[in-house]
Amino acid sequence: MIGEYPTDVNCISGLLLKKYANDISFFPLVYGVHGSELENPKIKHQLRREYQYEKPDFVLFIRDLDGLEDNKFLLDQRKAYFTEFNSVIDRKGIFLLNIYELEALLLSDINLLNAHFETKLEPVEDCMKIPDPKGYLRKRIEKYSTGDNTTLFSKLDFDQVLNNCRYFKKFDDDFKKILLN
Repeated sequence: MIGEYPTDVNCISGLLLKKYANDISFFPLVYGVHGSELENPKIKHQLRREYQYEKPDFVLFIRDLDGLEDNKFLLDQRKAYFTEFNSVIDRKGIFLLNIYELEALLLSDINLLNAHFETKLEPVEDCMKIPDPKGYLRKRIEKYSTGDNTTLFSKLDFDQVLNNCRYFKKFDDDFKKILLN
């Protein structure tokens, strides 16, 4: 796995292991990268070296779009990044592009947030239409901190996330195909 932040890798592995713990194990590649540092050519070379050394079956790339799903410029930019970096790992990559950012997945399971923070948030109709989900959470949950994310992601209801987040559902469908090959 490679992500924009070490916590992103931990969050997504915690969520995926809820469903796939018997089928897979995750480990980070190029750990400790932050944000757009992922696009640095040095990181691409480091990824190639780690890929050759570790020989993983596939590499899961985790990125935030930092925009809504209709932002063609950002979508094209992130797809180009994935295509370029996927080429150095023998095209064994799968891409999880978070629409707007990782915290959108938390908004797909309001029951967890309400239980964890003892709040009464109303369900979000479409977590992919919330600009700045992190800010949305901070405004509505006084105690929320991104430091909570690893714990929260390990408690998310996988089926709730699938049912309430279109991009994660699409990712999961693609992920299952990789596991079956």
